[in-house]
Amino acid sequence: MAESLAAHLAGLIDNISQIANTAESDARRNLLNALRQAQQEAAANGVQIPDGASGAEIAAALGNLRAGDAVAEAIGIREIAGDAPYEEFDPHWAESLLNYYRTGKNRTPFRLHSDSTPAIDPVRQLVAAPSIRIAIAGDWGTGAAAALAVADQIKKLDPHYTIHLGDVYYSGLPEEEQQKFLASWPPGSEGEYTLNSNHEMYCGGAGYFKTLLDAQRFRKSQQGLSYFALSNEHWLIVGLDTAYFAYYQSLLYENGSLFEPDARREPKGMAQLEWFVALLARHSGKRVILLTHHDGFDVHPVTGAVTPKPLYAQVTGAMSAVHDWWWYWGHVHAGIAYERIFFANNAAMTARCVGHGAIPYLPWMRNLEKLGDGTVRVAWAETDLARNGGDARRAPNGFLMLTLSGAELHEQFYDELGRVRWSNF
Repeated sequence: MAESLAAHLAGLIDNISQIANTAESDARRNLLNALRQAQQEAAANGVQIPDGASGAEIAAALGNLRAGDAVAEAIGIREIAGDAPYEEFDPHWAESLLNYYRTGKNRTPFRLHSDSTPAIDPVRQLVAAPSIRIAIAGDWGTGAAAALAVADQIKKLDPHYTIHLGDVYYSGLPEEEQQKFLASWPPGSEGEYTLNSNHEMYCGGAGYFKTLLDAQRFRKSQQGLSYFALSNEHWLIVGLDTAYFAYYQSLLYENGSLFEPDARREPKGMAQLEWFVALLARHSGKRVILLTHHDGFDVHPVTGAVTPKPLYAQVTGAMSAVHDWWWYWGHVHAGIAYERIFFANNAAMTARCVGHGAIPYLPWMRNLEKLGDGTVRVAWAETDLARNGGDARRAPNGFLMLTLSGAELHEQFYDELGRVRWSNF
């Protein structure tokens, strides 16, 4: 038996139109227009798909349409133009959209530390060592050669902790978490952590919460929670879930959020933020490292324009009493070190984008001073080519090694070849 692709797309269009978030009307409009183009083309050509077709089969049929590229572009993939795996017009990106609409708001329940009896303490003590090594990578879950090369380089540096900033592709399905993440993610000698992400919420978080966090290696560190903290006398390191509560705040979980203020939508919607604020108060005076999947702002690699995100206001508001802090995020597929940002109260924040773990992306312009504005400035971004197989246009994938020595912090961006690309040592 077969069914009409046009009829299937009609259902998708209807569902996207009615999804209960109202943010990003322009993005929603662009996506619906692209889907309508695809529907009309599918109807005109009588395109059929198997009855009960999988997401991969529907995505492949959609990718064969002329309008398929428009759909991929409207989904928001800003990668190397091409249809190879994980490039901009890879038809499998449509699987994310299909899983997103199939899941809707029927997500895996959010886990809260106070749900357990006795309550779980999400804060763990950092290992006692003269220098604590923490490897951070984002958007790594592809299972591709570049991801494996990055994992090999992380292993060579023997970190105490490894932290993934989220994104297992294409939709964080249980089998994707198993095959593209658990099978090859490098462990730290003292623990490993992984954050929730937009791609992992496209299946409602089923793979992230039930496969990844329930795996023994992550349950040991995170205790089943999508947020966590590590501390010692100098430092407080906090990982937050910016994906789960983004459902009502943005289309396709694209913009992160720490909370959902409407208790009718999410009874636990403010719990993570309340825990975070109380945690900061208990550890007052320490230097703070914040880890999230989503970005606080984006700098366009060509125009240099800065786009602040709603998450930036949420985070800076919560951190208003912290004098000295660092923020590491992924989501944007690039390696970027930003100049320090100073606030009116003389506090300072240092931002890093570590989203170049595996997805192919283009090098940045060499004239970095043209990027940013008076507040946000780029100190370093990857400008070189990988020259290591795959698309010849791509920049090298990589990760960041963070070293804490007492109250001092040092950083090194490494690439998949083991080269130090930027360092503040």
